[in-house]
Amino acid sequence: MTYYFLQNPDLHTTKRMKQDYLKLTAVLLLLLNALTLYAQDDLQTTRLFDRYGEQKSVTRVELNGEILDSYNMNTYRSLVFDDVTPFVQEIQDCLKRDAQSANVKKRQEVTENGLLMSAYYQLTNVRRQGKTLQRYILFKRGKNTTATLIYIEGGLNEKELMDMLYKK
Repeated sequence: MTYYFLQNPDLHTTKRMKQDYLKLTAVLLLLLNALTLYAQDDLQTTRLFDRYGEQKSVTRVELNGEILDSYNMNTYRSLVFDDVTPFVQEIQDCLKRDAQSANVKKRQEVTENGLLMSAYYQLTNVRRQGKTLQRYILFKRGKNTTATLIYIEGGLNEKELMDMLYKK
């Protein structure tokens, strides 16, 4: 799965642009972290971002605000696990509970030998500040022991999300 908006080479053309991008991201995270947590308060996966975001073998990305406007998103959170093995049972348990809740409108899962390999959950819409927002949870195990967990909230519909994720 290619995440074009995180791998856009234009963001990395100069060292200065990269530093500015990181500073902006840090400021946005500090100011809007409470909003992000509120957006997910009804989900089991929330605790995964809080619990594993600071682990050595995990990369956490949280984006809010203007940086996401061009993607029609309000919130983006991801965890990329270099080795998901120690965390996989809890991840699968949280995803299973979220998938079985009334929050899920659409669910697609791929399992192999009893292990969840990928999952796509379109959640019920939420209303915030007069706007109806779509919510999504995505999970994908990569090669070997890697895995990625993503939460997205915003105005983008399912087609826009898929177009963005699979854009080459």
